[in-house]
Amino acid sequence: MKRFLSLGVTILASVTLFAASPADSRTNKFYVALQGGPMLNVYENAFSYWDNHCLQKLITLQGGVAVGYAFTDVFSLRLSASYAKNAGACNVRETSGNGFYPYTFHSVNTFADAVLDLNGLAGKLSAFRPLLYGGLGCAYSFDFTDPKHPWQKLETPDTSFGFRFGFIAEYGFSKHFGIYADLCGEGYTDLYNGLAPSRKEQQENFEGYGGFPLDLRGLASLGLIFWF
Repeated sequence: MKRFLSLGVTILASVTLFAASPADSRTNKFYVALQGGPMLNVYENAFSYWDNHCLQKLITLQGGVAVGYAFTDVFSLRLSASYAKNAGACNVRETSGNGFYPYTFHSVNTFADAVLDLNGLAGKLSAFRPLLYGGLGCAYSFDFTDPKHPWQKLETPDTSFGFRFGFIAEYGFSKHFGIYADLCGEGYTDLYNGLAPSRKEQQENFEGYGGFPLDLRGLASLGLIFWF
């Protein structure tokens, strides 16, 4: 929790800094964006997909919508909500027979992002805009399938906190419309995927448990953006 608070303070400090910049020359400041694409799921026992020759099943689909407001040429804020299908697996290496226990679940993921326009930092406007962003959010995970593991149980449904960082390459065809590509890495508190290794298991460093207190996702999206 302290890490999330520290990250939040950093983002708020950035907001204060860039919001104090002079107003930009952009006439359209409010925007709505739609995006979607593939996603890589990296949770406990993700390695078991590799071991069972089905690594491609860790790649699922996600899509979402965002609304934002550009305060200056440099800085904007956005709120987003997305829906995704996720893929996980239960314990393998401490389970008799070392079986494969995959499962899927769905999630609704919401974030508030601070967005930095690198063109604005350079003092120029152009049709192509490289953007960096970071944000805090939360997710609701539900609709878990049964992995049929002999002793490990999923804790469902779950609400978890998250953070993310990403890069956007946007191209504007006009002052009202553009397209973009978005690469993003997200981290969630450990119950996001319904599993959280206990303190005992982490201390004894059992194989099959990452001992890493985050569930990770990597997203690659294509999107449309509309400026108003």
